[in-house]
Amino acid sequence: MRVKQVTIKDIAQRLGISHSTVSRALSNSAAYLVNEKTRMLVKQTADEMQYTPNLMAQGFVTGKTGTLGLLTYQISLETYGNQTEQILRAAENQHYQLLMGMAVSRTSRSSQDDQRTQIRQLISRGVDGLLINTRGDREESDRIIEAVRDRIPVVTYHYPTDHISGVVLDLESDFYQATKHLIELGHRRIGFIGRVMDAESPVSSKGRGYFRAMRDHDMPHEIIPPLGIRGEGGYIQGQNLRDRFTALVCRDDYTAIGVCRGLRDAGLLIPEDVAVVGFGDIDVSAYLSPALTTMAVPYEEIARSAMELLLRKIGGEDTTDRATLRSRLIIRESCGGYRE
Repeated sequence: MRVKQVTIKDIAQRLGISHSTVSRALSNSAAYLVNEKTRMLVKQTADEMQYTPNLMAQGFVTGKTGTLGLLTYQISLETYGNQTEQILRAAENQHYQLLMGMAVSRTSRSSQDDQRTQIRQLISRGVDGLLINTRGDREESDRIIEAVRDRIPVVTYHYPTDHISGVVLDLESDFYQATKHLIELGHRRIGFIGRVMDAESPVSSKGRGYFRAMRDHDMPHEIIPPLGIRGEGGYIQGQNLRDRFTALVCRDDYTAIGVCRGLRDAGLLIPEDVAVVGFGDIDVSAYLSPALTTMAVPYEEIARSAMELLLRKIGGEDTTDRATLRSRLIIRESCGGYRE
């Protein structure tokens, strides 16, 4: 038999006070209107009766449910998991609960339809605002705008979106800095393992940063596509490339770790023969041998900035703002090599 959910009126009846007093005592924004002794008694009784608020009913009355939606498409990799955790923490610090959706389809068309579906489902849950981890394809901005239809405030993060407030990583500058660091170490034959460069695509910004650094220093560039996913793709290229380059800039730490193993299995030393730089600063990168030079993504700052933007929009601010953040180059052992 299904147990009836405890309501504010049930708590009020047990304590012999008005339900409006109970409501204020349990509210983050109105608790100051109730004296501390009553407030503590209400919270204790609510815990004893295992009260949980009906957010949908609350939304009908106040227009706010105290919940936010988060749409992502990946949490299995450490980098995405770290970012999601920081957003959860940022929401909790602002006394919001988070409902998460996953647009996980892999094919281009299916992933786009899945993203639309997940956006609409989160909106149907009555969330007060929506955070979206962007994929970076050209049609994404229009797709989000069409799915949301101005029903709730939206903030995106990672890749930029047009006409939508968001937090973006300046990946082009990050990879320019990493490549320039290798050049300053004396390297001339530097390759980039990642997506083939596209002047208009946001997901090619890493390659553009590498290309710009090489061009600015009058050096030939070469972009090498990984032959597989994550570490596997890097491993295959590490074996194939051998000593063709004296340094490699990799799209992420997973690829860089694979590259390092592939180079070692091909008989090369890191960094004596080939220097390697990654991106993401996953936990294991500091404990490899040699430790991996990489770029640390400001996960906490991304979450905090995205939350601030979203709360301003929930509060009625009707502007489109963009916060641009930079990763931090962490120099470790894997980039110390030098060869002409």
